[in-house]
Amino acid sequence: MPETRECPSCALEYEDTGDVEVCPYCGYEFPQRKSSTVWAALLFLLLMLLFIFGF
Repeated sequence: MPETRECPSCALEYEDTGDVEVCPYCGYEFPQRKSSTVWAALLFLLLMLLFIFGF
């Protein structure tokens, strides 16, 4: 079931089906998270846990 979201650029609501990359009204390109960013965050979390627990 698509949910209604608001574009941060034009503030108009649109139906988000999960694959929307560009606002259908103003053409705003929604930022896509890169997989390298996710891996870097997980590595940082692992290093923090190792530091806290002293391994």
